[in-house]
Amino acid sequence: MNREKSAAAVPGRGKQRRRRLLLLSAAPVLVAVALAVKLLSVGYLGSEAAASFGRGDQAGTASAASGLDIANFVERHKAPFAAGDALVLSGDFTGARARFEASLADAPPADECKVRVNLVLSIERLADAAAAAADATAATNSAQSAADAARLYDDGLAVIRAAPPGCFSPDESKDNANGAEGEGDRLRGAEERLQSKAGKLGGAAPDAETGDVDKQPQPDPEPQQSQLDKLEESAKSAQRERNGGRQREEYLGNTDAGSGTDRPW
Repeated sequence: MNREKSAAAVPGRGKQRRRRLLLLSAAPVLVAVALAVKLLSVGYLGSEAAASFGRGDQAGTASAASGLDIANFVERHKAPFAAGDALVLSGDFTGARARFEASLADAPPADECKVRVNLVLSIERLADAAAAAADATAATNSAQSAADAARLYDDGLAVIRAAPPGCFSPDESKDNANGAEGEGDRLRGAEERLQSKAGKLGGAAPDAETGDVDKQPQPDPEPQQSQLDKLEESAKSAQRERNGGRQREEYLGNTDAGSGTDRPW
């Protein structure tokens, strides 16, 4: 009787072993399929994000960014970049800056300059908003807003100074993808604007090459209220020049100028 039971149990154990082997052999296949699906989805969602951004479709851009963020282990910089674009369309430049900074941390050399362009432009928008706030507030708050603007302009210049040399190379060959789409011109244009605006706030703009500030003779100490009045007047003067429209051509969202944000797709 025991021999009969043992003989009957052998086929059952064999079936279980075969099932385990099938499951183990199927695992690599499933991983390969998942990887292929992810690779295909990155291309599709990247194109969808670019198209949605071009249409000014904030919801579509955000949806594509969310899709890119799922199992984000392939071209990791594209998901935060698309999310930054979506935040730009919603007017949230603080959030956009954070997403572009995350994208820059993971960006390969071929896309680094494009990410830097958008990051700098987002910082510039934040600085311009702080400078404008300096005109619309009381003296004490105006001084704080002007200080915030100066700090942000300096942050933008730091991003430009940290760009690799390839961003500014005139060579547009396939071996120099960094500057092939005019990123260097946009960064140089942003550099000039940031330095000019920082100077109009009453402080010297850092030098683009060394980061040093030009040393100028310091005036004798004056009463605090007098200093605040001068700073407020300086901020108002800068705002009047901005209202002339000369610098606005390069800002984010200005499609007429043809220099909106880049997309690394």
